[in-house]
Amino acid sequence: MSLSNKSKRALRPTLLSAAIAASISTSVGIYAQEQETLEEVTVTGIRTSVLDSVEAKRAADVVADVVDAGALSSLPDQSIADALGRLPGVTTVRSNGQSSQLNIRGMNGDFLQTTLNGREQASTSGYTESTRWISFDQYPAELINQAAVYKTPKASHIEGGVAGSVELKTANPLDAEKEHNFNANVRMSFNDAADEVGADEFGQRVTLSYMGKFMEEKVGVALGYSNLEQPNSFIKARTGADAQIGYEQDTDYDGDGSPDALPRAFQWQSGDGTDTRNGYLASVVFQPTDNFKAQLDYFKSDFERADTRHGITVGGLSNTGNYILSDTEVNGGAVSNGTVIITDPKTVYDSSPWFEARSEDQSTQADSDSIGLNLEWNIGDRHTLAVDYSYSKGTKTRKDQIVSMHAYDLTYDDNGNLETWEEAAGQSFVYSLSGDGIPTGVFSGVDFTSLDTMRLSRYEEYPHEYTDKVKAFKVDYKLDLEWGAIASVEAGFRVSERTFDSERGAFLYGSRDGQFNGYCADNLSNNDCKPQKLNGYVTVESTYGLPQFVVNDMDALASSIFGAGNYEGKKVFSQDWTFVESGAVTEEVFAYYLMANINTQLGNIPVSGNLGVRIVETDVKSSGIQNVGSGNGIEITDDVGVTSDSYDYVEYGPEYTDTLPSLNLNFEITEQDYIRFAAAKVMGRPPVGQLKGGAGSWNTVNSDGATEYNVWTKGSPYLDPFRANQFDLAYEHYFEDGGALTAAIFWKDIESLVEKQYIYSDSQAERTAMFDSLGIEIPDGLEAGAFETYVNNDKGGYIRGIELAGTKTFDQLPGIFAGLGLTASYSYTESETEVSGGSLYGENLPLPGLSENVWSTTVFWDIGNLSSHINVRYRDEFILNMPVPGSSTPVESQAYTTVDAQISYAFDNGIDVIFSANNLTDEADVKSYGVDGVLGEYTEFGRQFYLGLNYSY
Repeated sequence: MSLSNKSKRALRPTLLSAAIAASISTSVGIYAQEQETLEEVTVTGIRTSVLDSVEAKRAADVVADVVDAGALSSLPDQSIADALGRLPGVTTVRSNGQSSQLNIRGMNGDFLQTTLNGREQASTSGYTESTRWISFDQYPAELINQAAVYKTPKASHIEGGVAGSVELKTANPLDAEKEHNFNANVRMSFNDAADEVGADEFGQRVTLSYMGKFMEEKVGVALGYSNLEQPNSFIKARTGADAQIGYEQDTDYDGDGSPDALPRAFQWQSGDGTDTRNGYLASVVFQPTDNFKAQLDYFKSDFERADTRHGITVGGLSNTGNYILSDTEVNGGAVSNGTVIITDPKTVYDSSPWFEARSEDQSTQADSDSIGLNLEWNIGDRHTLAVDYSYSKGTKTRKDQIVSMHAYDLTYDDNGNLETWEEAAGQSFVYSLSGDGIPTGVFSGVDFTSLDTMRLSRYEEYPHEYTDKVKAFKVDYKLDLEWGAIASVEAGFRVSERTFDSERGAFLYGSRDGQFNGYCADNLSNNDCKPQKLNGYVTVESTYGLPQFVVNDMDALASSIFGAGNYEGKKVFSQDWTFVESGAVTEEVFAYYLMANINTQLGNIPVSGNLGVRIVETDVKSSGIQNVGSGNGIEITDDVGVTSDSYDYVEYGPEYTDTLPSLNLNFEITEQDYIRFAAAKVMGRPPVGQLKGGAGSWNTVNSDGATEYNVWTKGSPYLDPFRANQFDLAYEHYFEDGGALTAAIFWKDIESLVEKQYIYSDSQAERTAMFDSLGIEIPDGLEAGAFETYVNNDKGGYIRGIELAGTKTFDQLPGIFAGLGLTASYSYTESETEVSGGSLYGENLPLPGLSENVWSTTVFWDIGNLSSHINVRYRDEFILNMPVPGSSTPVESQAYTTVDAQISYAFDNGIDVIFSANNLTDEADVKSYGVDGVLGEYTEFGRQFYLGLNYSY
């Protein structure tokens, strides 16, 4: 059968999609056109891309799923993450309403490997720490020609994909349809919830692309530009603030003999911001002969997220002995209603409740650059040699600026100078939970909109900067031969150096829990610590009916108080985490492989695939600052001029080797039926933030009177990688008129996971040996004590599941109904692996990223030049590592269903009109903080609508 996906006006917002064939890797190829011609089926609209994806899966030599350029461009996606999230066993994690992180087969982004044109990509996903997983919203869907998810590896794949590997491809311009090809795409957007928080409702997406062939098609040029500007507004409520998260469970409030859950804090917030992303693509191909090709690729994406937040925060509810809690009502084991009365405002360090109006700037800037040069020679009829050099850099910065405003009782002297101050007396607060939705809060004794009493209580900045650089050089050689079952042999090596770097700082002034004469938690300024006036820098806004002051220009307010430039984040010994959390991790890797490609017969059954082994030698070094005790370090001066000899620079880490065999076998039972079997050993390096070598310390005196040196670190470079053995078995049936039914089962056996532990051995010898094994020096005169860090646990185990998928077109239906089609998938995943429940859970939790049930369905309908489709996606609850100050903690993200839709009409003059919508049901993002059925975190983002035009020639 010859399947021809022709279209008079197939919806292709980027002309890059004209070169699908060139974008497909050696693992995923276009279905062989040499097969016997039975009939020609002409399809239009999204059907083109759906059927192309099915045929690419059919031609794969590994277990894979593919989204081709048509699906990426045609569906209403901000980034490739949404398109990939419709594949079997693939789910997304939403950030600010957009899909960002991918989970594959029940494992989160820490277990994935991502490449662009076969090259490892630097990460820009860091929020509270350096990370390894890719933030897919960095990549505009319009500039990516094809994306494939490899669920089984082969020896030539770059290691790191324990859950799977994602390969993104851009186009080869020499495969463009015409000599000169141009495409323009303009879409205006509207968010129906933005106006509720004062944000701009309108945005835009603009894409321009060109591909041309020159010098008698010996030189090809591809250029692309994509701009996105749209609101990222939200409304949020949570039982948490800063490090006070979740519920206190140590008091029985209803007398039933069991402790009840009391919220530790509350926040009501509105978010007002804009996402601005500019993506650039350039590719030049020089192919003077059939035997030589040189290709230079460049990709750049700058993503600025303006993210300002404001609202009301209630903190300090954990310390029940320092305030009056009355009128309590318990439902489902949680204190769902209560009245909080502050008895003494003169308490210190978060020891009693406080109420504040808060403004934050959590804006981020993510910049990604990738460049690569590939040279390929065909030497004679049997030899192919490819050489590739690549460089990728990702930078992520976050402002993390917080302004807290409290109500004060103030007294002045005869000259009008502030003389005494303390938080206003008589403040109280009544709350009522509403299941896991938005609670109500009523305040008394405080007016959050009065300049007579409201003052700046605390100003904070915690600037974050994370960088990731990857340099790599690889050589691949292929020898075609006729040696029994072996059709060809491949060999190669790859040398890479990857460096993650973190820079942290802090500027602190005042007290989050309110000031009074004689008490100020922190002051890194040259000003006396006292409540500061807000006149001229605030306006009144409302969040969930709670009016409060909002600081519209936090930098201007800070400049008026501290002077311009005098409030930047600093590294200071009084906050020595600013030193410890700064530092670098460098990984030098040498990997080499040998692989045989199989093409043979088993009886009358054609068998293809590959058998190989990849050997990976890794050298990890972590560098940072360690607290080694007074007098044991070198003199280091911090950013406020304090010199200390308690710290020293350290660099240490292990070397290890992994041998990774892999086997992929594909059995063509009939022309329409395939069975695939795969087995492999895989590895992935731990999250970067858990490999940090810097260390802080504290001293204690033990029962023998000896002083112990206790150490805390962000992690340890001596962590073992994630290692697993995996098996896959799949059955695939392909319909003669296009489409397929597939079923797969998989099993992964993971050796161990990583979790944070507090380690203290009774034996001094054992403690000393542990410190020695981790490369930590014990200061003279001290004994080894406790060690708090991330370690490999013994909680490995299986992950197993099934994946079902189907694609069907209904050409046999009469009239306009012949344009109907359906593609759907379902996956079930279970695991015995567990991780620590952290600070919110008293029990171990499932592996982060694992949803037991996941399904996706797309119905599409093409009628002549009219094309439409609707997609519904669902995933069960799953564990998510939520960022908290300086670290992360596991929380449970609740099940959700999202609905996206699009309709378009293609005119004969090259213009397409498109209307699309994302998140049609306005699905909220709901998280549990350790107590079922009550509020953890609830966020709404609104619906996003698009109206646009495409033009191509």
